[in-house]
Amino acid sequence: MASTRFIILIICTLLVSAEQSPKLSLTDINVLAIIKDTLIDLPGSTFFSTWDFTAPDPCSSFTGLTCALSPPSSDTLRVTTLELGTGVSGTLGLAGTLPEAITELTELTQLILNPGLVTGPIPTQLGRLKNLRVIFLSHNRLTGPIPSSLVELTQLHTIDFSFNRLTGPIPPSLLTDIPNLKILILASNQLTGNIPDTSTSPNSLFHLDLKCNRLVGPIPTTLPLTLRYVSLSQNLMWGPINGSILKALPDLSYLDLSYNQFSGSLPTSFFRPTLSTLLLNHNNFSGIVSSDSDTDTISRSPAPYPEGAAVDLSHNGFYGRLPDAVAGAENIFLNNNRFSGPVPDVYAYGVKDGRIKTLYLQHNFLDKFPKNVGPSLPDNVEVCLAYNCMVPPLGLDLCPTSVDGKVSRPATQCSVFHNG
Repeated sequence: MASTRFIILIICTLLVSAEQSPKLSLTDINVLAIIKDTLIDLPGSTFFSTWDFTAPDPCSSFTGLTCALSPPSSDTLRVTTLELGTGVSGTLGLAGTLPEAITELTELTQLILNPGLVTGPIPTQLGRLKNLRVIFLSHNRLTGPIPSSLVELTQLHTIDFSFNRLTGPIPPSLLTDIPNLKILILASNQLTGNIPDTSTSPNSLFHLDLKCNRLVGPIPTTLPLTLRYVSLSQNLMWGPINGSILKALPDLSYLDLSYNQFSGSLPTSFFRPTLSTLLLNHNNFSGIVSSDSDTDTISRSPAPYPEGAAVDLSHNGFYGRLPDAVAGAENIFLNNNRFSGPVPDVYAYGVKDGRIKTLYLQHNFLDKFPKNVGPSLPDNVEVCLAYNCMVPPLGLDLCPTSVDGKVSRPATQCSVFHNG
């Protein structure tokens, strides 16, 4: 009898506890139901299998949800993190569209849509999500413009809309009016127009990735001073590159301007060890101009770059002597230009010591490589000197398979660049 009373007491306690447990907001439950109606699992995805609306506590049973009391002293739960799709490699993810009702989840701090085949526009009223800090909608098939309402999200830290089909210009407010924005990734879309001027920017953006779009025009003369990473590769941008841009970005360590239509000359001050990745390949650059602080002194120990540093100036129209300042990098690509004269000793020392791991100089007009290097190189060093105005020294012809089999240029081509 006593044991029966004890069991009844436990059941009553559990029932009272269940009645007093915080419940998810009815508004949020309705939004989740709309989301399930507008998105579906593709074959191999089981994301919505846990979304059972007869369950007493969606916050603990629904995949992709994190909830919190709002306000903290209340007994009402609100969705604070919504991650749609499993993100499991090899699955197709979700299909369908993102409903505008998502903007009623006003306590969201993170909105994540894992890779899938979701189409349609980004909800236009995202500005209602005042607490939003992170929004990832990458690797889907979203279309239309970037919502201008994002400017209202003053807590926003990260935006990633990459690998979609978004069109139209970049709203200037993304770069000027979101004070806490640190990461902006809009790569691999169909965005057009110029990069907005940021002279009035109050934010502290440090990662800007706009590659693989249809952006045009020159690089703005003003960019957020805090930038560390900039990729504008594979656009339709043009114009000269002002050396003062780098001086205004003291923390910049990664710059990719490859596959555009930039032209003109570069000052050698552009090449600095703190800029450990500099990719300018496949443009129309034509010259490298010495700055006032440069000297012609050849140093066996140039200013060292960080480990793994890369400088790629290939497939341009650079001419004249190879710049000494580049020789501090670990991976150097100067091929397919019009460089001439001898290869400076500073490059030879770097190859011999194993400090330079990759040195591609093929398809230039170089006529001599220092004799004190070779024929054996460190095992992890690769040098290519093919199709210059010399026969590559033994052991210095480790070219990639993509380089054609021509050893050196015809003498008639080299006579123009002969130094005598």
